Amino acid sequence: MMGLKKIFLSGLICISFYQTEAQVSSSNADTWVAKDALGRTIEPAKYKTPRKDKYAGIFYFIWQGAHGYDQHKGGAADGGVMPKTPGDTVSPYDITKLLKANPTDPKYGPIHAFHHWGEPYFGYYLADDEWVIRKHAQMLSDAGIDVIILDVTNAAIYLPQVTKIANTYLKMRAEGLSTPSISFIVNSVPKQTVNNLYEQIYKKGLFSNLWFLWKGKPLLLCPPEAVTPEIKNFFTTRHSWAWSKGQQWFADGKDKWPWLDHYPQSYGWHDSKDKAEQVTVSIAQHPMSNIGRSFHNGKEPEIFSTEKGLYFEEQWKRALEVDPEFVFITGWNEWVAMRFNDGASKTFLGKSIEKGETYFVDLYNAEFSRDAEPENGVTKDNYYYQLVDNVRKFKGTGKLPVYKTNTSMSIDGKFSDWKKIPAVYKDDSGDTFHRKHPGWGRINEYVNNTGRNDIIESRITSDQQNVYFYVKTKDPLTPSDSPDWMHLFIGVKGAANQGWEGFQYVVNQRVLSNNTATLHNLKKDCSLGKSSSIKYRTDKNELELVIPKKQLGIIGNEFTLDFKWADNSPVDGNAMHWLDKGDAAPNARFAYRYIKQ
Repeated sequence: MMGLKKIFLSGLICISFYQTEAQVSSSNADTWVAKDALGRTIEPAKYKTPRKDKYAGIFYFIWQGAHGYDQHKGGAADGGVMPKTPGDTVSPYDITKLLKANPTDPKYGPIHAFHHWGEPYFGYYLADDEWVIRKHAQMLSDAGIDVIILDVTNAAIYLPQVTKIANTYLKMRAEGLSTPSISFIVNSVPKQTVNNLYEQIYKKGLFSNLWFLWKGKPLLLCPPEAVTPEIKNFFTTRHSWAWSKGQQWFADGKDKWPWLDHYPQSYGWHDSKDKAEQVTVSIAQHPMSNIGRSFHNGKEPEIFSTEKGLYFEEQWKRALEVDPEFVFITGWNEWVAMRFNDGASKTFLGKSIEKGETYFVDLYNAEFSRDAEPENGVTKDNYYYQLVDNVRKFKGTGKLPVYKTNTSMSIDGKFSDWKKIPAVYKDDSGDTFHRKHPGWGRINEYVNNTGRNDIIESRITSDQQNVYFYVKTKDPLTPSDSPDWMHLFIGVKGAANQGWEGFQYVVNQRVLSNNTATLHNLKKDCSLGKSSSIKYRTDKNELELVIPKKQLGIIGNEFTLDFKWADNSPVDGNAMHWLDKGDAAPNARFAYRYIKQ
């Protein structure tokens, strides 16, 4: 975060926070199953039933592009994303790529210029990219995040970006979609910044449906000197800082909410020392303190296991033991930090450094960074599913229904009989939104027009011989000869062949005619095995198909299978394409589960 140089070196921070529960859509995302790239599973049977009064918030950053590109240029007068200049021809400066090109003498950008620790999976985006805003809202809602905590730690409140995010969230909610609520974190000149937030947003009632409330009022975390009588009357106030042990500010923990802490993390309390109100969970700490993603059991190992999330898991272990009302997760999408060589830091990456040597305060590379957002690199989307798994352990999940009746369906292109089928699975409408937005520095723009058939509903049923599938899209289906058209992935639980990403079969990898398609076996490397033909029909925006149980290796009436639909996502072995190519139902790596007894 931008203010962390001051935080780490001289120790100043303030946070502002608001909490109403995230709007809940009808998709029942907490019942979806998944398996990440490391084989770790997310299944409802692992978790408790939903627990009331448990909330999760995550650090969220909105300064990408607000302070220049090739050079640091302060900021725009309104705090918005700065226009690029003809001179912005070199950045983004990606530290991971610079180190790969020259490990001993990386060609960093200028002093104070922003550097990315790696490449976000969605590209080197700017904070006002609506396509990215929508994707983030969807992913975080699916993960059970109640509130994004917007970083305004350098006094600028980035009102244009806040407005863009808020208006996008309000549009999504009007479309029936789920979004987190919105909050802020303050650091520099807290009285001025808090007053600015209050005057520009809260006093005007802007985005009030998105405010994050705590104990009946918007929650504000900041030093006591920022709390005027008016602020105290409007907000529930708490004091926040980084770290707790041996820190004078933390005292006995009453009304204190750390956002970063060493394991085992201390908790903040309000009513009683025996009742935890808040605990922080972070993915890592700093390259300056040499506490990275692999840090655990009290040390940073010489050989990293960056992709595994060992530090993150250790922090979650403590949080789940404490079981507070609120977990504050650091973080989601920081990505960039300024380059310094002023000698203010005496250590970097576990070694002593002197004035004139380069250091970065908050991040450096994959190991020394704190983003759960998927990366186009070593961390991939592993941290996202680790986040999902632990939020579900904390908050609980809904339970999956069990279906017992046998129902035979006619695959005739008439769909009224599907209305009586109770196994219904919803998907977000509107997530085929197209992207066309400038990227960072030399990147002219990002364009993504792959969104095509917007899947909104699936159904499934079975009888003694067959399994029947149904899917509905928002608008009429494109022709069946369209590339990567309406794939159906199926994974039968207990099968000897685990297939690719838990799916042993894919339908529609080759469509033979308007009523016949193929069912292919999927091998571990995502290549296709033997195939057979299956019957399907479409009409307008609906599709139905039937697969004999014997072709799925199912014997009897009791079975469990996972399935997902995907349109215009290439079947090329990269499961992360379900995040940004076409549409997937359910989203990303998630799958629906059908239990038949």
